[in-house]
Amino acid sequence: KVCEKDQFIRSYVDNAFGGVEKAQFMILNDFFRHAFDGSGADNFMDAGSCIDGRTTSLWNWSQVIEKKPYFKLFLLCDFIGFDGSFH
Repeated sequence: KVCEKDQFIRSYVDNAFGGVEKAQFMILNDFFRHAFDGSGADNFMDAGSCIDGRTTSLWNWSQVIEKKPYFKLFLLCDFIGFDGSFH
């Protein structure tokens, strides 16, 4: 919706990511590739159950989101965190 309302943001998304759909794909691809990869611990013994490792992976992904190339898109949409509240 942000791109529909603001031509400058739409231009940024088109130039930086190749369009809205490609940006969405990039975000979802990164999320599903890294948020559930079981990398939540240094080794299998510390990871606990597979649910613990995947939950920790999700937490790790959310903690480095500001380093992702698409993080500015989150900010343009008034994203402030994963605490469940949105503007």
